[in-house]
Amino acid sequence: MANLFGDFDFDLLKSPDFKEDSVRSFLIDPLLKELGYSPQGENKILLTKKLTHHVITTGSTGRPLTNFPDYLLEVKGKPAWVLDAKGPNEDIKTGKNVEQTYFYAIHHEVRVDYYALCTGKEFILFHISQDQAVLYFSLSEIEKHWKEVEKYLSPNAFTGTGTNIERRKTEVEFDYLSRKPLAEIKEIKKQSSKVHFGVHGYFTKQAFQILQGYIENFTKPNDLILDPFGGTGVTLIEAIIKGRRATHIDLNPLSVFWVNTLVENVDLNKLVEEFESIKHKFLKRKPESEAEIAEALDKYPYPHGIRLPKSSDVRTIEQLFSKRQLAQLAYL
Repeated sequence: MANLFGDFDFDLLKSPDFKEDSVRSFLIDPLLKELGYSPQGENKILLTKKLTHHVITTGSTGRPLTNFPDYLLEVKGKPAWVLDAKGPNEDIKTGKNVEQTYFYAIHHEVRVDYYALCTGKEFILFHISQDQAVLYFSLSEIEKHWKEVEKYLSPNAFTGTGTNIERRKTEVEFDYLSRKPLAEIKEIKKQSSKVHFGVHGYFTKQAFQILQGYIENFTKPNDLILDPFGGTGVTLIEAIIKGRRATHIDLNPLSVFWVNTLVENVDLNKLVEEFESIKHKFLKRKPESEAEIAEALDKYPYPHGIRLPKSSDVRTIEQLFSKRQLAQLAYL
């Protein structure tokens, strides 16, 4: 599978113009071809196969719900697994995208055990009976996972029923001692990954591209990486992103606090619910009249008396806001 994606530059996935259709053309199509699937033949790619759910209806007339998986893969004319393509920044580990693809897998016309999702950045494979992923990796490192991908998803992995998988034990060889030093890493942009790098001003920041390069070159997925002087946690964060495990150690409790915060699991649905609840309460009771504003400024704490630099237009921080703004921010 040498050079599966040719000279494809995975940095293109950061562009807002690189969307789901590009993920299909540049990454998923060559992956399926390498596995042994094609639009014709006994190991076939069915694109946007129409699936009708007669027991679920929409509208006043009770029309059956119809939807389309991006890819239905057949082996010897029978469904084997389904694959859905998503945009580079979509979540494919939990949530509605996973539920939707699971829905395709269990449809009465499909009934397969495995379903996968791919964003171009990531590839994930689930079994319908498990919540945890069977495979999960960065697509740029697919060569390190290829034997596992073949074991689960190639046409040879399926029996004639298209539902049972023959488990062929394969080991991904990785010789740590023979790894060559990295070439020079160019175009270091410290702030180009603001989600986990640009959120604070810690004094020992390291460029995440350098850590990412070393992790990819000298370790394989699921390895354990230790950073005994963890600092900003870039090593741990990049290790997790690249499908490794990591241990972060630092004497500074602020470092440990930051890292714990960055890796905390977030229920996005719950976050949205809480935001809407706070927003509703705020809009309903925010101080508007002069009396309400005066009462809020007397009742709620807010920063005041903090001097600004001499070059500032005003002397203290509260002078940057109107009384109405201060009252509403204090109430919030």
